[in-house]
Amino acid sequence: MSLKLRVAESIDRLEKRLEALKYLAGHEVNVGLTEGASERNRFILAVQEHGSPVMRIPPRPVIRPGLAREEVREEMAEAMMEAVEAAQEGDVDRVREGMERCGQAGADGIRAYIDAGIKPGNSPVTISGGWIYNRVAKTGVPVGGKGFDKPLYETGELYRAFDYEVKEK
Repeated sequence: MSLKLRVAESIDRLEKRLEALKYLAGHEVNVGLTEGASERNRFILAVQEHGSPVMRIPPRPVIRPGLAREEVREEMAEAMMEAVEAAQEGDVDRVREGMERCGQAGADGIRAYIDAGIKPGNSPVTISGGWIYNRVAKTGVPVGGKGFDKPLYETGELYRAFDYEVKEK
């Protein structure tokens, strides 16, 4: 006894599925500072991520730890899974929405990591002000205090610059 199985699918549906799969395979989600971010924000992020012995700033990475938190990874994976399912159904708009939701979850995750407080905090002289020794000029320099202990909160410019983009590979 033989079993015959016949699957019929319209050409339109196959074409939509192919278009959605091509969109999914040909695009990527970038999270962090996007191409539109200012050079100033890029410099500030580089100093924060790697630290600066000259400026006496310890490394305070924010992007990888912010994206590595379990709840952020799960939310991003869920959104991408929805995009993959939408691609299987041939719905390009839902693929785009899923990828954008993934990026937004990542950007929000970085901001939430900063909100929770980054270690190490600001030094006492950064908080209240005082004198520091300038090694280049070989003299003391007065420093005005910020008045708070949380790094990356002076103007909020970098904090607001974290974003995402869905772009072609």
